[in-house]
This record gives sequence, structure tokens and C-alpha cells, in this order.
Amino acid sequence: MVFDRDRTPSHLPFSIVRKGFDRDEVTNYFARFEAELRVTATDRDAAAAQARDLARQLENARNEIDELRKDVDRLSVPPTTAEGMSDRISRMLRLASDEASELRARAEADAAEMISLAEQEGIRLRGDYEAMIAELAERRKAFEAEHARTMSEARAHAARIVAAAEAERDRLAAEAEAKRDQVQQDFEIAMSERRSKVLGALDELERSSKAEAEQRLEIASREAARRLEIATEQSERKIANARDLTEELRVLRGRILSQLDGVRGQLEAVPSMLAAVTREGELLDRDRDTTSTTEGDAEATTEIATEKSEKEPATKELPAGGTSEDSGRKSGAGEQEKRTGNEAQAPATDRLGRSPAVASKVRN
Repeated sequence: MVFDRDRTPSHLPFSIVRKGFDRDEVTNYFARFEAELRVTATDRDAAAAQARDLARQLENARNEIDELRKDVDRLSVPPTTAEGMSDRISRMLRLASDEASELRARAEADAAEMISLAEQEGIRLRGDYEAMIAELAERRKAFEAEHARTMSEARAHAARIVAAAEAERDRLAAEAEAKRDQVQQDFEIAMSERRSKVLGALDELERSSKAEAEQRLEIASREAARRLEIATEQSERKIANARDLTEELRVLRGRILSQLDGVRGQLEAVPSMLAAVTREGELLDRDRDTTSTTEGDAEATTEIATEKSEKEPATKELPAGGTSEDSGRKSGAGEQEKRTGNEAQAPATDRLGRSPAVASKVRN
């Protein structure tokens, strides 16, 4: 409820007492107003906290996506030696690809479940809101009908009281007139010395009758006005309660819409996560294809070297110094190739060792 400064004193819900409003009514009114302001502030703080929480979750999701992209970039770097293209690495890459496919399917299933739950919650909240609106409309109609009935009964009762008072006044006037006529007849027959006394008694009786009739009429009018005022105050209180309930439902509708907007924001982040997981799976598939191609090239190179060694004459002799130097070069080349293969296997093993962590991030 919002306080309207432009409302005139005649439209305020306070009783006018002397030169101002009733202090108790003013105090109660502003106490209710402050309570509603506190409730509104609490709802605002709750909405702000929820928005900050959603922003923090979004930032965490973005950080996880960046880490996943970095892992994918590291996995997509091709090995530089033939030793790195072993069967073990191929199997590990296939396992990583299968795990990525499983993670992608699980993420899609989780996203579908989240969307279904969010839609069901939105339908339920909308149904509750529509039921509240219908109940408010019914209660408002009932309040208006009660107000109309109370006003009609008050007016009818006031009319009956006024009619009864007027009838009583007419009866008393008729009785006074009849008594006056009787006294007049008696006065004409009676002696002259009783005339003044009879006329005085008649005048006194007439004054008392009129005073009594006016007093009864005034009492009846005050009673009718009092009952009409009570009925009016009751109807105004019921209408004010209906307006307060309408305002509460409007605030509740705003909170529900805010919650629906928050759920919609969370759902909008799901497609980006699915796209990131899909890109990761594609990069792993591409890395596996590259690994298979490089292994084929290495096997072809090994076969060519074997054929060349078989074609050379078995009886060809080299100097002693040359043989030692060639043997040293071959031994150094073998050690270099082994170190290069081990270095290629280590990053691949580390990358595949991190795949459970990647799966945990995707599920979260």
C-alpha cells in the first residue's frame, strides 16, 4: 500500500475529532504502512541476494567452461614424434572420446530434466496465481454485495424509524386537537372563572405534547443516523481490506515473475554448456583421427628403412673409426627418440588423467 499525499481529508480513512484526526487511527495506519514497507524491503533484499547468487553461479560456470576449453586446446595439440603415436595413446584417446560422448549425453539429459522441472514449476506457479486472482475476485464481489445489503437495510430501517416518529407525532397532535375541542366544548359550558384555568391547562398540554413529539422525533433521527454511520464504517473497512488483499496479491505476482525470470536466466546458460561439451567431443575425435594418420606414416617409414638395410651388401666393410662413429650416432638417435616418445606419452597421460575432473565439472 502506498500513501497518497493528494487525498483530501474527507477521503482519508480517519474519523475527524475536533480539529484533526483520531490519534489512535493515525498511529495504527502508519504502523501498518511501516510493516508493509519492511516486508517490501525484505522481498527486495531477497531478490537482490538471489540475483547475486545467480551471477556467482554464472561466473563459476564461465570459469569452468574456460578451463574445459584450455584442456581441449591442450588435448588437440598433435604429437611431434612417431613414438608418441603408440597403441596405448590411441586407446587412451578412444577412451577419452567415449567418456566425452558419455558426458555430453549425460549433460543433455540433465539439461532436459532441468528444463522439464522448470516448466512444471512455472505452470504450477501460474496456476496458483490464477487461483488467487479468482478467489480475490469472488471475495471482492462478496464484500460489495455485503456492503450494498448493509446500506439497503440501514436506509430501510432509518425510513421505518422516521415514519414511526411522524405517525406518533400525528397521533399526538390529533389527540391534542381532540382534547382541545373537548376542552373548548367544556369551556363554552363551564363558568367564566374556570375559562382561564382550562385554557392554561390546554396550552400546557399542547406544549408538552409537541415537546414530547419533537423529542421522540429527534431521538429517532439520531438513532437512524448512528446506525447509518455504523453501517458505512463497516462497509468502508471491508472495502479497505479487499484493497489491501489486492495489493498483497500484486506484490506476490511480482515475486513470482521475478523467480520465473531467474529460472529463465539459468535455462539460457544450458545451451552454451552443451555447445562447449560438443566442441570438446569434436576436438577429441579430430585428435584421434590425427593420431591414427601419424601412426600409419610412421609404419610406412619403418618399412622403407628395413628394405634399404636388406638391399645393402652384407660383405661391405667400413673402417673401424667410421663403424664406431656410426654406432654412436645410432645409439644417440635411439636414446633421443625414446626420450621424445616418453615426453609425448606423459602429457597425453596427464590429459587423460584429468578427464574425470572434466566429467565432474560438466555434471555440476
